[in-house]
Amino acid sequence: MDLTIIQKHSKPFMLGALAGAVLISWIGFQLVGWKSPSVAERFAKTQTETAVVGVLSKICSVQFKAAANLPERLAELKKTERWSRGALITKAGFATMPGATEPANGVAEACSQLLVPEAS
Repeated sequence: MDLTIIQKHSKPFMLGALAGAVLISWIGFQLVGWKSPSVAERFAKTQTETAVVGVLSKICSVQFKAAANLPERLAELKKTERWSRGALITKAGFATMPGATEPANGVAEACSQLLVPEAS
C-alpha cells in the first residue's frame, strides 16, 4: 500500500478518536460526576468541616440552654443583631467545647441560628 493513502485515511480516524476522547472526558466530568483528586479532597474537607460544625453547634445550643438565666440570655440574644449573635455566644463561652481553649470556626454562628432561627 502507498504511504499517502494510509496517511490520507488515518487523519479522519485520528481526529475522530481525539473528538471522542474529549467528548467522553467532558461527559464524565460534567454529567457523570467524575472528580480530580484535588477537587475530591476539597469537597471531602468541606463536607467534614460542615459536619463537625453541625455537631458542635448542637452541643453549644445544649450548653446555652442548660446554663442559668435562660430566658434573660435568650431575650438578649434575640435583641442582638443577627451578625453579632455569634460573638455574643463566643464571649459567653458556650461555643468553646470542654477541653478546648477556643471555639471551632463557625460554631458560634451556627449555634445562634439554632437558638434563634431566622424566619424564611
